[in-house]
Amino acid sequence: ASIDAVRPMLPLGQFRDTYIIAVDEDGLVIIDQHVAHERVLFEQIGERLAQGRLPGQRLITPLVLEISPAQQQALLQHRDDLDRLGIELDEFGGGSLRVSTVPAILAAGDVEHTLRGLAEDLEGLERGGRAHEALRRIAATMACHAAVKANDPLAGAELLKLVEALRRCSMPYTCPHGRPTLIELNYRELEKKFGRLQ
Repeated sequence: ASIDAVRPMLPLGQFRDTYIIAVDEDGLVIIDQHVAHERVLFEQIGERLAQGRLPGQRLITPLVLEISPAQQQALLQHRDDLDRLGIELDEFGGGSLRVSTVPAILAAGDVEHTLRGLAEDLEGLERGGRAHEALRRIAATMACHAAVKANDPLAGAELLKLVEALRRCSMPYTCPHGRPTLIELNYRELEKKFGRLQ
């Protein structure tokens, strides 16, 4: 385990279907379920990329995406990176792109929103920038869109699975965009708040 390893935790439940409340040997832990899942997926995507490419699923009916010419160009420019992440697309004429394959980790309802997010991200990336940065940005955006959302109710087994997956991450305390995944309130802080310690 790394120095940054998260201690074993027992999830007690959710607060407002957004935060996981857990306990460890030292106190209370509040986990942002979306941000935590984003970190987990980002690292899983990275592991898959290290082995080659992310599995894609071919669409029965290709998705036709209408976006700005600059965004269309940005996606086409990074076609090889997108292909490694399970996205196959080509020009469709009239300022549209035809998407034939999408990453297996994305739910059907998230595909179009994710591709629009990727187009915006890649449009903002400097042309001729580092290839690694483009791949990282695509992976981070995909992880964000594929992660459970705030206000998603999760069952007990799902809570435990997510908490354990976060513990196994190499960088468990922040998401790929730098937001904290969890807040800890240790026993000493609780004792102070309840007036047991001066």
